[in-house]
Amino acid sequence: MTERPESAEERALVESAQRGDDAAVRALLERFARPLYSAVILPRVGSAAEADEVLRDTLSRAVERLESFRWTGAGFFPWLRQIAVNMVIDRARSRQRRTRLEHDLEAHTTTVAPMHHAGADEALIERQERDVARAQLERALLTLNDRYRRAVELRVLEERPREECAQEMGVTVGNFDVILHRALAALRKAYGVT
Repeated sequence: MTERPESAEERALVESAQRGDDAAVRALLERFARPLYSAVILPRVGSAAEADEVLRDTLSRAVERLESFRWTGAGFFPWLRQIAVNMVIDRARSRQRRTRLEHDLEAHTTTVAPMHHAGADEALIERQERDVARAQLERALLTLNDRYRRAVELRVLEERPREECAQEMGVTVGNFDVILHRALAALRKAYGVT
């Protein structure tokens, strides 16, 4: 069976991109970005701003892993689609973990014994309570290895984007997500929260 002309063209474009042809990479991404965004990503995340981020992450991941793509005749889009779906799932899981951690930290700080005393200034009391909570967080962070501690500092405390965190740590975004997941689990354990 002969290959359809549009499949042969797409295959040639992919092979050129895999050989390092930047124009071919750009052509592939331009060809599939819009359908990927509108048919796969936006319906799953609902927010245009979040969909833009997922698309950017997806295309970046695709470029990183382009050499691993193998032509099967199905085309390039199904491979990109799977990367996008995985990114949406990873993002949802990360959001759930972050929400749980924030909730756990908030619950923990509310259980800190308040240091109210007669005539105390409210701002002073709040500062003391924040200092106690911060000291507890710092003690918990010190129980983590350097890599995990840095991941938590970058993503949770400094609230940097995942891509920037990954770049700062010299890893891929996917690897950073794994490191952060493990770091947060270790931090919860250090706090005594399961």
